[in-house]
Amino acid sequence: MIYWNGCSFVQGMEVKEGKDQFPYLVGSHFKQDTWRNSKVGGSNDRIWRTTMDDMIRTPMPLVVILWSGPNRFEFLNLSTNIWRSAVWVSHRFNRATLKLTDDSEVHFHPDLSLKQWQGLNGYAKEVRNPKYNLITTLNHMISTKYFLEAKQIPYLFYTMSSGQLQTMLHYLDEERQEGANLTWQVPHMKKEDYLKELPCLSEEPFYDMCKRKKVPFGPRDHPLEEGHKLMADRIIGDIYKYEMDKIFTR
Repeated sequence: MIYWNGCSFVQGMEVKEGKDQFPYLVGSHFKQDTWRNSKVGGSNDRIWRTTMDDMIRTPMPLVVILWSGPNRFEFLNLSTNIWRSAVWVSHRFNRATLKLTDDSEVHFHPDLSLKQWQGLNGYAKEVRNPKYNLITTLNHMISTKYFLEAKQIPYLFYTMSSGQLQTMLHYLDEERQEGANLTWQVPHMKKEDYLKELPCLSEEPFYDMCKRKKVPFGPRDHPLEEGHKLMADRIIGDIYKYEMDKIFTR
């Protein structure tokens, strides 16, 4: 069995038949069942949380993750005890200041009270800024990497899109400080360190590959069958490249 996690791109949104979505194309090629725990609108917070939870309870022979955009996040609604994605209705920010525009807001889900939504929206716009989101996403990726290695679970990492991830990596080289009653400068990982830890950051994302290949996209900007076939072929090639196909014959 192959375990998959990600957002709508792994969920196969806008692809009509499950058999044409890349998790099932790869599974079919290797004659493996598919365990897909992706979620439409899912964040890297969720991918990190659920992958660790799932692999502690039920370790799989192979994990494949397509990491999502860094500016999404999740929350647990205490009034319902349901995990929800903070889905952006609009998300635009100034590339120089990283300040979100006034019309940026997260979805007002029906099970939220107005007060809950106002707090969530304020946190998303004023506190959880793009730099924080970038660093948190990369640390989720690194901790998941070492978690899987400690569990001796083979894995493949890919990224969804370069739009809000690779294009922001230069911010990692900025100096940052810690603060309490006073502030002090501390050494920290830089762009080169993250690229060394996460080779997938230097590889072409799924969305970008499909745009470059000019395959059809759906009305909601998701690759359709041709794009999923491209991604399936790429993953199948990587499984053979890293000799992960041998795990299916154990």
